[in-house]
Amino acid sequence: MADDVFYRVLLIALYAMFFGVRGYYRFLKPRQVEPEPAEVERKAFGKAEAVMIFAILGYFGSLILYLLGLSWFDWSQISGYPESIRWIGVVIVLGNIPLLGWIHRTLDRQYSACLRIKESHLLITEGAYARVRHPMYTVLNAFSIGISLLTANFMIIGFAILVAIPFHFVAQKEEQMLLETFGERYSEYMQRTGRFFPRLRK
Repeated sequence: MADDVFYRVLLIALYAMFFGVRGYYRFLKPRQVEPEPAEVERKAFGKAEAVMIFAILGYFGSLILYLLGLSWFDWSQISGYPESIRWIGVVIVLGNIPLLGWIHRTLDRQYSACLRIKESHLLITEGAYARVRHPMYTVLNAFSIGISLLTANFMIIGFAILVAIPFHFVAQKEEQMLLETFGERYSEYMQRTGRFFPRLRK
């Protein structure tokens, strides 16, 4: 197995690419347009939100400890971990970065960092949303899992899996808000699309 320092540097490079896309659409692009007030803000979704916060803090905390290369954290590294799985993680990450950009371009001004319905909210059913209702969640979770596979660290892998679980409840909450806003149009859209992956058709 190659020196783990190499994988730490690779991880930083991959995250830099990811945040280059994410940061542009989340922080830079919104400054270019006039901010739009929300008609509906999301309500807290209880235990799922608490689990998500715990998982995210655990994920990034473990990731920082891994990047620091602290010797006392070596106990969490998986011995005999196949190097091929690390590279599968790299492929997953590299595949999802352009997908993230595609999703953001499709959403354009409809993107929001939290669940909210804007005054001029549109129902996006094209591009990345033609067959999947929540492709953003799919990409973010796939990216986190890909990164965790790269680290060969069971703490990071465990937290990455735990982060993905509450997104089912987040998606349900978002769909409820959109049903209340768009009614039958969104109901029909749900019938022909999958929640996180394209619906299998006979």
